[in-house]
Amino acid sequence: MKVALAMSGGVDSSVALHILLEKGYEVVGVHMKTFPDEYFSFEARVKKKVCCGPSDTRDAHRIATEAGVPFKIINLGELFSREVVERFLSMYRGGYTPNPCVFCNRYVKMGALLDYAVKNLNCQKFATGHYARVEYVEDLEHWLIKRAVDLEKDQSYFLSLIKPERLPYLLLPLGEWKKADIREKARELGLHVFDKTESQEICFVPEDDVSSYLKEKLGSLRGAIKTLDGKVVGEHEGYFLYTVGQRKGLKVQLGKRVYVHHVDPMTNTVYVAEREKLLAGYITATQPNYFLPPQILIALSREETFRCKVRSKSNMLAVASLECTQDRLKLTLKEPAFAVTPGQVLAVYWKDYLVAGAIIEEWEAFERVE
Repeated sequence: MKVALAMSGGVDSSVALHILLEKGYEVVGVHMKTFPDEYFSFEARVKKKVCCGPSDTRDAHRIATEAGVPFKIINLGELFSREVVERFLSMYRGGYTPNPCVFCNRYVKMGALLDYAVKNLNCQKFATGHYARVEYVEDLEHWLIKRAVDLEKDQSYFLSLIKPERLPYLLLPLGEWKKADIREKARELGLHVFDKTESQEICFVPEDDVSSYLKEKLGSLRGAIKTLDGKVVGEHEGYFLYTVGQRKGLKVQLGKRVYVHHVDPMTNTVYVAEREKLLAGYITATQPNYFLPPQILIALSREETFRCKVRSKSNMLAVASLECTQDRLKLTLKEPAFAVTPGQVLAVYWKDYLVAGAIIEEWEAFERVE
């Protein structure tokens, strides 16, 4: 079976190549370029590597060449700029806090790159170095993404918006591995990237400084910081520089700890409140991406407890009830969640299976029922 492997130049995809070869697959390495190499001039100054930079291209090519597999570079810069970078800026401008990696996976890596591999390279499968699994669940008659064996490295959350029809093509060889074992295997294989550092958070943001990047792209826009009752308690340089739950950088003295409660783009206002005012119990998310039909989700939710994540590093949260429609996903939490943030992805799980993803639109306060 012929497999295209997305090679980033990092240790994970490099070891994934050798795992696939050991299993007898015919592999072709594909490497996507999202910006001209000149864009990544800041790479030499950062402690973490950047994805798709020139050093990554060199590393990926070397790994593929040493393994004796074909290596192709695919330029997806225009698509990446439109679906990831412009969406990132547009969402911040609208008062949201987006996760660009999720959109990159949907539209670029497991979108256009996967489609290219299947249609142009005649590959039957498309593999990546993500820590997650993909399985065909016989009882449900659907392909589903499953959490990785290494739960600390699990990346299923970042795959929550992939189009369901692409799952039959997806191969995730690292899902059964622990990260430490992948490092060790890279060392045993003699791969020069065995100790390469992890990628920085957002590949296209210089030095991972989101605030400076947003100021450069969206400008400075002074406005008021207010309490929920409308009292002005400070000043900010742009509502888009603040996200729900943020405390750092507020520079307000109220004699108590306060956090960003929400932002209002229409009035350029940042609202702050005490922690207990940011405890969410109800979440509404839009643009749902269902890996199982809504009617099946509803039926399963009556029998077993669903769980969800409201950001990539959040804990799993137990779901009390679930509503699924074509354009909205609403759920009630069993326990309150702090700082649920519009723009982040809501990922819903049944057992260890990812069954839905959506963009958080709004939240309501938690109400404990005695």
